[in-house]
Amino acid sequence: MTITQQCSHRLTALVAAIAAAAMTASLAGCGSGRTNADGSNPDGTVTISMAGWTLATRPEFQALADAFEQTHPKVRIDVKEYSADDYDKQLIADLSAGKAPDVFPMKNLKMYYTYASPGVLADLSDEAAAYADDGNIASLKDYAIDGKTYAMPYRLDATLLYYNKTMLDKAGVAVPDGTWAWDDYLSVCRELKSKLPAAGYKDAYPTYHHTSFQAIPQAIALAQQSKGDGVEGQNDLFFSGDYGYLKPMYRLFLTMQDEALTLSYNTVSSSKTTYQSQFGTQKAALLPMGSWYMGPLADQQASGDADDFEWGVAALPQLDSSTVKHPVTYGDPTGFAVAANSPSARMKAAKEFVAWAAGPEGAKVTAKTGSVPAYTSDEALGVFFDKQGLPQDEQSRTVLRRSVIKQENPVGEATQVIQDELSMAQSSILSETKSTDDALAKASHAIVNTGLLPGQQGK
Repeated sequence: MTITQQCSHRLTALVAAIAAAAMTASLAGCGSGRTNADGSNPDGTVTISMAGWTLATRPEFQALADAFEQTHPKVRIDVKEYSADDYDKQLIADLSAGKAPDVFPMKNLKMYYTYASPGVLADLSDEAAAYADDGNIASLKDYAIDGKTYAMPYRLDATLLYYNKTMLDKAGVAVPDGTWAWDDYLSVCRELKSKLPAAGYKDAYPTYHHTSFQAIPQAIALAQQSKGDGVEGQNDLFFSGDYGYLKPMYRLFLTMQDEALTLSYNTVSSSKTTYQSQFGTQKAALLPMGSWYMGPLADQQASGDADDFEWGVAALPQLDSSTVKHPVTYGDPTGFAVAANSPSARMKAAKEFVAWAAGPEGAKVTAKTGSVPAYTSDEALGVFFDKQGLPQDEQSRTVLRRSVIKQENPVGEATQVIQDELSMAQSSILSETKSTDDALAKASHAIVNTGLLPGQQGK
């Protein structure tokens, strides 16, 4: 059986299982008397369930649920905790068993196409249409598949360059000003390597590359080498079957680990090093990382789990110096979807919640928890930066608005297969067990042979 047939078989089985489970649940509910046939409660209220993960450190789920209940008194939201690491696996199992929540997040776009199959996700096109002309929610377009929308974003991630101003000042090195190319980044890291020990940071590295994340450096290379601001240029590269565009970033990262400007990939992998343990404890002066780390870093400094130092964020360095005015970065939104088999009253309430969470009111709630909302109005971002401990300099406050944010995972039938193959290639390249050329050639061959790339279907 080919990979294409396997994916199709799993998807067909999942949809069939969901339909069967929904019928069983409906028949059981009719005799229980606990809810009405439409899923509403006997008193006319509606209780919907919502998935989340790591609720102790990701407060936005409960905060959004509580705020929605305050303005929608007939709706109750029960938040169900899933494992952050095994979220997709657990959710798919619950979908198959007919036990999935009414509302559940799409953590990123990698598996969105797989989820967005008939019978799994409810169509949210009408809800999305209300924001069609609203420029504050640009990431909404990332969820469009064949003219329909099956999820709406509530949170936005964009990768930025974090810097420890305290360390840089002590070393006598200027902080990033948002105009760096990657060559500048390399030069500054070399300068820091020679100056940090004398500044009192004998065991610190100039920077930290969290290469446990495949996107660092793969999504950087894709975003900064695709043409145009939209998804078309990205798709042309990502679904081409030729992954030579990754080579410049791998050359840079290999050079930097070989010069001990950052921890090596093998060390990061074997010791399960975290970005917090490096940047948060001043073992690295620089850090390319998602904007979602800003709130947790502020909280960790307040609690004492991170050192006390002054920090900020700047635009990610660029492969093309002509883009520094509008720097290009990457980041998938996080969105909410609705289970297609939810009873009518629960589905109506779930859709209302998802549309609300994606808009200006939901954005302010998300921002208060220390996460960047997908609805990036000045008001919403102002609420975000009002959080105690976040940097207040102009560059840090404006970098998100001036950056061009491209997808980490372009959406298509082949997305998951491509990312899986490129993940294996990254491991081979950065562990230096295969040359970059050989690893990418192997990945390309495997991806092309799936027959999933655009134009290959049916051949």
